[in-house]
Amino acid sequence: MDSQLSLKRIFIAISDLAILVALNNQTMTAYEVNKYLTKRVGEDASPSTVYSAIAAMERKAWIRCVRNKRGRAYCLTDEGKKIIGDMDNIVQEINRFVSKLLKIDFV
Repeated sequence: MDSQLSLKRIFIAISDLAILVALNNQTMTAYEVNKYLTKRVGEDASPSTVYSAIAAMERKAWIRCVRNKRGRAYCLTDEGKKIIGDMDNIVQEINRFVSKLLKIDFV
């Protein structure tokens, strides 16, 4: 597998998890999710990345759109809640993958 493709998939997976965590306890608009991620990471998240990820997660039925006074807001579905419930295992898998990816053999 192309290493650029692997890194892109990792970035997408981590972005998805971060958005699910943001929505874990509250309904948020895409703008609010973006602000939340920017605050947590300390760098501006790309709005197009956040909006694309939200659209993809909505198609996967991990989140759903609910209308409120702020516009289109999103909340977790039961499937999204299952993913959040398995977060410890997911983090361990990410750690194992990154450890393998960064392993350097000196010959």
